[in-house]
Amino acid sequence: MNVTDFRADLRAFGSGARKDWRILRRYPGSFLSFIFWPIALPLAFVFQAQAFAGGREDTAAAFAARTGTNEIAGFLFVGWSAYMWLSLILWGPGTSLRTEQIRGSLEAIFMTPVSRLVILFGPAVSQLVWAAWIFVVVGLALWIGFGVTIGPFEALRAFAVIIVATPALYAIGALFAAVVLRFGDVHALVQGVRGLFTAVCGMSFPIVVLPDWGQTLALALPPTYLIADLRAVLLAGTELGRIIGDLAVLTGMGVVLSLLAAFAFKRTEQHARRGGRLAQY
Repeated sequence: MNVTDFRADLRAFGSGARKDWRILRRYPGSFLSFIFWPIALPLAFVFQAQAFAGGREDTAAAFAARTGTNEIAGFLFVGWSAYMWLSLILWGPGTSLRTEQIRGSLEAIFMTPVSRLVILFGPAVSQLVWAAWIFVVVGLALWIGFGVTIGPFEALRAFAVIIVATPALYAIGALFAAVVLRFGDVHALVQGVRGLFTAVCGMSFPIVVLPDWGQTLALALPPTYLIADLRAVLLAGTELGRIIGDLAVLTGMGVVLSLLAAFAFKRTEQHARRGGRLAQY
């Protein structure tokens, strides 16, 4: 790739990001739909936790010892908001290619003279918009409903964690895009992976309660670090320097998973071209 091609790919990447941003602006109702669920979903777990605790000080102390915070509502809200953003990422790349396939426009997209990385990772910028929106809704809900205050510095540190985690998480979604090109559907796989993340990544519980094999599996998955670091910077006021190890792991996972996604996407594209699947429903 020469400098001219690189500049052309950058322009295409920017055009893809602007396209997604225009779609978000064109359909603002999609933002309204993500006001209810980021609040309702964790709220049920908050009430359940309060009922199990029974207002006893020893149960609250045990929770704080395992999680590093006394904020039960904050712990659960942050975990489930990360789950909702992750769900959007998992559904995003694969289902967007599937949508183009159903419309019959996928082949035309692949005929454009741009790098496949632009097609694969171009929509990633819009995921930062969704992440910001979900966490703003959650922050307001915690402040109004539970008196949990999140300051501007905590919010900035959380946004930094999100930026670091985005490549790793989006690369997982990009792997689903490769599955779409190969098999034509990705829904069952997405549901299975979401279930795995929910079971072991600590969205509604600290991973220390898992058996040893469960903790080992959790530490091999990027969402575990994202959720733990968001809770640390938002609820415990942890500085970024204290979680630099986790951020380094997320960065490394992002590099490895992105390379794997690009390789898998290239191979499945070649298979789809030979079999004529790009133009098939």
